[in-house]
Amino acid sequence: MRIRMLSAMFFLACVLTTGCTTSKAPEPTAPVEQPATNMTPENFDKINIGMTYEDSVKTAGGEGKLVSESGTKGEPDFTVTYEYPVEGNANAKAKLTFRGNKLISKSKSGF
Repeated sequence: MRIRMLSAMFFLACVLTTGCTTSKAPEPTAPVEQPATNMTPENFDKINIGMTYEDSVKTAGGEGKLVSESGTKGEPDFTVTYEYPVEGNANAKAKLTFRGNKLISKSKSGF
């Protein structure tokens, strides 16, 4: 009888502690940021003030890296700036600034 009682208690303890661990759940990882598309000088010259963000991205050959945003997304004065590395020149950068989804400024350095 005593052995049955000890066996039952052992079984119950095993069942109750199943799934209990001391290890932590893995930390969620941040989304992997995609590298910015390399801008060519030729594509930079084809991008014009007043173009939409979508048209500018098509002309550039892809998206740049978001480096600045101000205002409230969806509002007419929401402003964002994207930076592109320049193909073939590690020190060169191109920047495009949009307000209300229209290109208001473009600049380049190092090329």
